[in-house]
Amino acid sequence: MGHFWTLELFGTTVHFSTLIMAWAAMGIILGAAYALTRRLAVLPTSAQVVAEGVYDFCRSITFATAGKRGDGFLFYIGALFLFILVANLMGQLPLKLIALPHGELVAATADINTTAAMAVMTLLMYFGLGIYKKGFRYFLHYLQPNPLFLPLNIVEDFTRPGSLMIRLFFNILVGEILAMVAMSITPYVLPAAVICLELFVALIQAYIFAILSSVYISLLSDDHH
Repeated sequence: MGHFWTLELFGTTVHFSTLIMAWAAMGIILGAAYALTRRLAVLPTSAQVVAEGVYDFCRSITFATAGKRGDGFLFYIGALFLFILVANLMGQLPLKLIALPHGELVAATADINTTAAMAVMTLLMYFGLGIYKKGFRYFLHYLQPNPLFLPLNIVEDFTRPGSLMIRLFFNILVGEILAMVAMSITPYVLPAAVICLELFVALIQAYIFAILSSVYISLLSDDHH
């Protein structure tokens, strides 16, 4: 892409600017979680109400797709949603003003390596839960409704994470590009409008990635699948 700060670590080229943004997002989430839940009580404080609201929202995603079974992978979907949301929102900060040796700071989710990693984790989650619940009978679903569908069923399983990866990456990347173009045209009104739009996109894309991941995990770990 030409805007990453790259370094050589253990013989591998890594996008160090992406690592900075990803770890910063995780740090913000952990810090907020600690601040909101460090004084839990039967009579909740305002901070605890916020924490419970976030928990209820994340649980609504898994409950809508899997019912009570969704509690089995709520920890994953909740973490996925919060990380993507915070990472997306961080991309709207004026971080490009921070001088780096090379490249610039952009949202971690504007790097296809990040979205690909999360898509692969979703793939591993629904394989793992499916095998955990059904053993190796899980792979019999590739032969349904007819063994002739085996190649199509395999392709379907591996295109699902691909669609998650590409959708999130391009939506966030386009937002970064639009913000940069808007700032080059006019310094105030247009960039503000683009940023407001991208704040909405940041939330929607985090929700879509999380709910589709929940749908895939639910379908492939269902006892009747």
